[in-house]
Amino acid sequence: MIKVNKSKIPSSAFIHESTIIECDYFEVGEHTYIGPNNKITCKKFVAGDYLYITEGVDIGRGGCTGPNSEVIIGDNVGIFERTVINPSDKVTIGNDVGIGTECLLWTHGAWLDITKGFPADFGPISIGDNVWFPARSIMMPNTKIGDNCVIGSASIITRDIPSGSLAMGTPCKVIKENFYPREVNIIPLIEEIIRVWNDKLCPHKDIKDTSVVFDGRLVSVLYEGKLTYFDVVNKRTWGDTNKVSEDFRDFLRRRGIKIYNGLPFKSIKPIYIENFS
Repeated sequence: MIKVNKSKIPSSAFIHESTIIECDYFEVGEHTYIGPNNKITCKKFVAGDYLYITEGVDIGRGGCTGPNSEVIIGDNVGIFERTVINPSDKVTIGNDVGIGTECLLWTHGAWLDITKGFPADFGPISIGDNVWFPARSIMMPNTKIGDNCVIGSASIITRDIPSGSLAMGTPCKVIKENFYPREVNIIPLIEEIIRVWNDKLCPHKDIKDTSVVFDGRLVSVLYEGKLTYFDVVNKRTWGDTNKVSEDFRDFLRRRGIKIYNGLPFKSIKPIYIENFS
């Protein structure tokens, strides 16, 4: 159910019919996927391309219709099961951000009487580009996470986290500064991905007549005489698109190598699932 005054929803976007959206203005980019049983309630919601929201996500709660009740999200963002994002104040999420299962992001925290000395906090929160905010982590009002950060699971953000940090704990503390991004030798990493996919996943899924070649930048997947190319440096793909090439693209995604081609990520089901009667 979508109840908005103004909206911009491209034809490539999918919003499940059980999801409830109540906004003054609602906008999502190309190839957005919003699954079942989600709820989005705020004054303004704007997201870029390839937004992926699984199910049971609640964007709202607690005074989420005020003048600053805005959620602004960049491209290639994933928000996973049962996460709560409270936009009593502005929430900003950058590009290439993953927000794991059962995370809590608060812009409002209060219950007891402030005239008796109890705390109350209201304020915006922001997450930069290239951030992994994993399962059951919590972000408190008036906090920021910079670009290129990895947060440990079940952390509580009570202060700003600078860009490039590895941080974790309750309260969250910086473990390593200026740690990300790092230059690594990608050749053994990609070779190991290919080995696992080719030697373990393909037999498990009964994928046959496939060969994979890697030249240090391009991965070439040959299936039934047709070639698909994956540029793992520039994150591009071209050539034939088929069920096997898409399975390999999804396997890359599971290692954080996300190559977008306008199609949802999809893998081939293993033999035992295909044999269900």
